[in-house]
Parts: sequence; structure tokens; C-alpha cells
Amino acid sequence: MSNSLQMGTRAVWAGEEEYLMQGATQVPIVHSVSFGYREINGATLHPMAAYLLLRGMKTLHLRIRQQNASALRLAQFLEQHPAIERVFYPGLASHPGHAIACQQMRGFGGILSFMLKENSFDALRRFLPRLRYAHAAANLGSVETIVGPPATTSHVECTNEERAALGIPESLVRYSTGIEDTEDLLTDLDQALRPFA
Repeated sequence: MSNSLQMGTRAVWAGEEEYLMQGATQVPIVHSVSFGYREINGATLHPMAAYLLLRGMKTLHLRIRQQNASALRLAQFLEQHPAIERVFYPGLASHPGHAIACQQMRGFGGILSFMLKENSFDALRRFLPRLRYAHAAANLGSVETIVGPPATTSHVECTNEERAALGIPESLVRYSTGIEDTEDLLTDLDQALRPFA
């Protein structure tokens, strides 16, 4: 999704194993970086991991295209929703990094974040179980849509005060779009947000 190599980057390292196994990114690596990694981790994959990687790469472009398209539509929908305070997605013109994202990316990705207007963890606890298509998980990167609030996933070790100092609102939802039908995901978000509007 990124044009990093065309913009002069000498090495690109992709650590999105979840995406690679289900599909996601190319890994062009400068020889010396690759050699050092092989010295530490070995030069070959386990046969099952190699098989899954090859199988997943065959449909990678289809899955990424669907995830990009869905994430953009969802972000646009959420940006207009009365229950949403703010949407974080580089594909939106309102995003502070939109101009640079347009230069650097071929797609804006399948992951977005949004903040409920009712900015409390209690609101999050009431909202998340209402989702029918998005499942709560700590990882992001699957063919299924996954949600995870930083308060219980990436920043679970931080206190409320530390998260606030980092600019992470209590009602922030990380939403990793899967390959489900976009209309199904929109309908799901709409019904889940109805009590909050």
C-alpha cells in the first residue's frame, strides 16, 4: 500500500505476520539486513507456514482492495454519524496527514480508529457487544473484521492518565476491516451506534 521504495527508502521491513499469513504486503529487503535476520532466525520457514504464505499471497490483492474500499466507506460514514466525535483515517480529507498519504500510498489501508462522543470506557463496554460482524481481539490483521479498544489491548498496561497524556481517548475504537461485504459492515455499525446517537 505504500510507495516507500519509489520514494527512496533503501529497505522496507514488514512485520505484519497476521497479514502475510492471510495476505498483505511485500517485503523487499536490502541484502545485509536480510542476511543479519537470517543469521538470527534461520533461512527457511516451517513448511506449513510457507504453504499458508504462498496460498495467502494468491488472493492478497483482492483482500487488500476490499479492505481499502470498505475502510474508506466506513470512515466516511462514521465521520458524518452523530454518535461519533472523531474518525482517524488517512483517506479522509479531514485527516491532518491526508495530503502526504495521497503522495505516499496507493491505498489508505484497512484500519481506522474512531472516538465515541460519549467518551467513557462504559460507553465502549455498551457499544462493542452490539457489533455483530466485528469481533473483539487484540491483534489487527485478519480476513474478519476485528475491533479492539487500546484500553484493553495495545495500551492495557497504561493508566487512564497515561493514555490521556498520550492522546488516547477512553472511547477510542481501533477497527480493522475484513473482507465482509461493505454494506453489511455499514449496517452493523449503524445499528450498534443507534443508542448513542
